[in-house]
This record gives sequence, C-alpha cells and structure tokens, in this order.
Amino acid sequence: MTQKELSQQLAANSPEVEQLPMELAQAEPSEYQSLKLPLFFTGMGIALASSNFVAISWGLYSLFYVAPSSSGDSLLQIAREQYQEGYFEQAIALAQSIPTDSSAYEESADAILQWRRDWYLAATQFQATEQAFKEGRWRDVLEGAHQTPDIAVWRKKMLPLVLGAIPKLELEAQQLLQQVYQLAAQNDFTGALALIKQIPQETPTGAKLQPKLIEYQRKQQIQAEYLLQQAFNRAQVRDFQGALQYLLQISPDTSAYQKAQVKIAEYQQKQIVKEKVERKAQSMNVVFNQQQSNSKLSNHKSSISSTTEEINSRFNPGFVWQEVVI
Repeated sequence: MTQKELSQQLAANSPEVEQLPMELAQAEPSEYQSLKLPLFFTGMGIALASSNFVAISWGLYSLFYVAPSSSGDSLLQIAREQYQEGYFEQAIALAQSIPTDSSAYEESADAILQWRRDWYLAATQFQATEQAFKEGRWRDVLEGAHQTPDIAVWRKKMLPLVLGAIPKLELEAQQLLQQVYQLAAQNDFTGALALIKQIPQETPTGAKLQPKLIEYQRKQQIQAEYLLQQAFNRAQVRDFQGALQYLLQISPDTSAYQKAQVKIAEYQQKQIVKEKVERKAQSMNVVFNQQQSNSKLSNHKSSISSTTEEINSRFNPGFVWQEVVI
C-alpha cells in the first residue's frame, strides 16, 4: 500500500469536517443532571429517610419475636438495609445478634467484617473527594466517586460533588476534543485516541465520543497494517534501519503490534550482522587500497632505476682507442 493509497483509505472512513458540536457549547447547567453518571450512583432513590423508622422498628421486633428458624436470615436482610441507609452501628448490632446455630451465622460474620472495611474506606474516600472539590481538582472528584464502595448513604453524599465537578470538566473536555480533531487530521490516530481516553464519559462531550472512538480505532488499525507492510518492503532491500523506523510507530493497541515486536527483534539482529559485514568489507578495502598503493610505488621505483641505467649506458664510452708508440 502506498502513502497515497493509505490517505485515500483513511479518507473513505472519514465523515464531514469535524467541528465541536454546538449543543455542547450551549449546554445549560440543568442538562448535567441527566448526564451519564458513574454506576456508583445508578438507581439511587430519594426516599431513604422515610423508611428508616420502619426498618429499625422491624429490626427490633424481629430480634425478639421472629421464630428462631427464620430469624437469622430475616435479621441479616434487615441489617443490610440499615447498613445501606447509614445506620452503621444498628446494622452491626443486628448482624451480631444472629444465633450461632443459625444457617445465616457465618454469612453474617463475613458481612460484618466487609461492612466495617467498606464503611471506613467510604468515609475516608469521601473526605478526600470533598477536599479535592474544594481545591478544584475535578478529575480527582470523579475518581474518588468511582473508588468509593457501593453504599447508598455514601453515594448520596458524593452525588453533589460529582454534579458540581462535571461542568468544570466539560470546559476541559471541549478543548481536548479540538486537539483530538487536529491530531486525527494529521493521521495521528494513536495520539487522538490517547486524548479521547482523557475525556471523562460523565461529561456531555465524553458521552457522545463513542462513535469517534470506534472510527479512530479502525483507522489506527489500517495505519498499523500500512506501517507493517512498509517495514517488510524496506527489509527486502536490506534496509533494516528503515524497516525498524516503521515498526516502532505501530501502536500496542493494534493487532499488528505483536508481529511488529517479533520483526523488531529480527531486524535488529540482522542490522547488527549487516554492520559487522560492512565493517569487515570496509577494512578489507582499506588493506586492498594500501596494497595497490604499495604496488604502484614499487613499480615507480623500478621504472626510475631502469631509466637511470639507460642514461648511464648512453654515457658509457665503451672501447677507447689509444695511440700506440712504436
């Protein structure tokens, strides 16, 4: 696949020019009330207080008057309800009152331990989340809500903090969304996806990003396959360094990543071997050039010697005629 073909394929998967949805920028504060909140807050009722007196009264009645055969299960169920409503001490007391010979005794003992741990964690988490809200750490507010144990009374206390943080986070979400579109326009889908994951789903912007997430993941996969093919092409002409540059761009979130890792190890080894061969060939070439240079120098000296002898021979008088005196 060529760069032009890649661009065409990515363009085919693109919608119209992406802009920040106007309805997000115009959202009224009241709209946040209907946003997708964490599962932490799902199904919360508003009539907890009205049932508290009935639950406590029924718990005390059951403690003294319910038949032993069913008292254990009944008391444990009532204890759970009181625990969720915030009557921690009463819930513990009811659970502890279950007879040791009841079939619910072991379950109640385990429940007491779990309730104590969760209640302490919820109280600690709420204090930390409340402090984060006061300091304007809006992301920490959402994180604190997510990490709080599923106890109805603590959900109710957390809800105002979450609803107060969402409008603040929405402003940041809109800015991040613009950056997402800019990176996607540059075919940097890995970067775009990384920014999408930073946008809280509880915000109006985050609640509408699922289609974009799917689209960019598909384009990221197409791009990864293109990079892998380009790496293979470079390796075929023994350009292992160029092949490695393509492979290192493949995102771990794609199916091509594992194959790319295998090829990275292979091409790195081949690059080492190639460099060794090139160094050896270069060294042998230097020796050859030196030998050639020495040979030329020797031939030059021999030529000079021959010329000198020739010149001397021309000046050799040979036989000299001498006058003979008789």
